[in-house]
Amino acid sequence: MKDANQFRLMGERRFLPFFCAQACGAFNDNLLKNLLIILVTYQAARWSALQIDPYVRSLSPDKMTYLMIGEPSLPSYAPPTDVTRKLGFREGSLHDAGLGGRSMILHYLTGAEFARMYGQSALSGLCPGLKFVSTGERPELARKAEAQWPTVIPSRSSGGEAVFTCTHNKQEMEAHIEAATRTTRDNVIWGVILLQGYIAPKSGTGAAQTILAHMTGNVTWSQAWTQKQNNLSQQAAASINQRMQEFFRQEQAFMQKLNSVDQNFESMDEIVSGFSSYRDARTGNTYSLGNTNPFKWADDSGRVVSTPTNVAPAWGAYRPLQHVQ
Repeated sequence: MKDANQFRLMGERRFLPFFCAQACGAFNDNLLKNLLIILVTYQAARWSALQIDPYVRSLSPDKMTYLMIGEPSLPSYAPPTDVTRKLGFREGSLHDAGLGGRSMILHYLTGAEFARMYGQSALSGLCPGLKFVSTGERPELARKAEAQWPTVIPSRSSGGEAVFTCTHNKQEMEAHIEAATRTTRDNVIWGVILLQGYIAPKSGTGAAQTILAHMTGNVTWSQAWTQKQNNLSQQAAASINQRMQEFFRQEQAFMQKLNSVDQNFESMDEIVSGFSSYRDARTGNTYSLGNTNPFKWADDSGRVVSTPTNVAPAWGAYRPLQHVQ
């Protein structure tokens, strides 16, 4: 006897047009608003149902080599549309999908474009005098990411890198950011599926690249854990949201550790410039941060980023911290 579970219909191609027509008819009294709700919920369900985002920060004993994998404050992204524009959502605005995930309105960026954007905002606060050097296509990064994070959703991926130079502890440094991004073929939503990089003395870039490749090449996932997350993603939105609250608490604890590693790396340059207090007006939290870069930013998860100019990091929803006199 064939499986009589009604949810099996959701996997049938012929059922989709009928389902969409019924859904649109049900919401025809408030079409624009509900189109956005359907859009965001569908993105979260099909893109974030299992979004494993590993993030690591590693600092050498001499504080001269900085390795990074992932960025926990990254949201998923949705390209701007006529609907979002009519609803007043500009590019760069952040939405809560209601399923424990965040989605930002941002046009699609290839792997190389995202690597450059992220590097220019995230690294400028870590390594003074950051200068962009070049970008390059890295299709093997996209293939690697696709193998690690396969999806049944029709999509396309792009891999690339960005190279920078900077000065750390009076030494010339080189920074590399590698990224892979993936967008659905219908251009409904896109995300970053690989992000890694390093800052190292120019003479040590080869060693840093080797260590980073070894770290990323040895990441494995428990199939039992993966299946558990898949099962959770199929539950009702309220149940998912409850479970995500614990994740957010764990994320905030990690953010404190991540911020500590960043500040430890920056401390070589802070010896001269000193430290000041900064306050988050929304949460009331106060941070003691170095003065090398005067502008400080925080997001809802507690991630703190410093920049040399008064321009917020474009890859997340950051708000300015107030300097406490």
